[in-house]
Amino acid sequence: METTFHKIIRKTGSKPFSCKCQTCKKQCTTAPCLGLPSDIEKLIDSGYGSRIKETIWASGIMLGIIDYPITMYQAEMQSSGCTFFKDGLCELHDLGLKPTEGKLSHHTVKVISEFNKHLAWSVAKEWVNPDNAEIIQRIKNKLSNVPQTASYPVRKIPAPIPTNIIPNL
Repeated sequence: METTFHKIIRKTGSKPFSCKCQTCKKQCTTAPCLGLPSDIEKLIDSGYGSRIKETIWASGIMLGIIDYPITMYQAEMQSSGCTFFKDGLCELHDLGLKPTEGKLSHHTVKVISEFNKHLAWSVAKEWVNPDNAEIIQRIKNKLSNVPQTASYPVRKIPAPIPTNIIPNL
C-alpha cells in the first residue's frame, strides 16, 4: 500500500533531498515546513509537543483554489523562524523527524502552475482528509496534556504567501 509520503512524491515530483545552502536555510527563517498529521504525531511522541502549535493554512484561499482555511498543527513560528532552526540547521534533520515539506523542499524546486502538484497543498489537504481524523484527534488529545509555553518571542504576523503561484484551473 502506498504511504501518504510516497503519494506526495508521486504527485508533486519532489524527491527527498538534503542541502545546507543559504537558499535552503532561508526557507527555515520564513516559515516552518509543513508536516503531515503522522509527522506531527511523531514530533509530539518524541518530546517536542510544546513546540507544536495550532495554526491555520490559508494559502489556498488567497490563491482562489479553496474557500476555507485549513486548521492544522505545525512547528511553532518564532521571530527568527522555525522553532527547530538552530545554529543555521534543522535540529530534526539528523533525528529523522523532519516534516514532509522539509524532506521534499530544496533550492531547486521550481514554482509550479498546477496547484494540485504544489508541495504545501499536498501536505495541507491531508489535514482535512477524513482518513486522518483519528490521528488528528490523537494529536489534539496529546497536546492537551503538554504544557504550551513559548520559549522564544513568537512571530505575530503570518509569513508572506507566495503570489507568483498561478493555479491551473
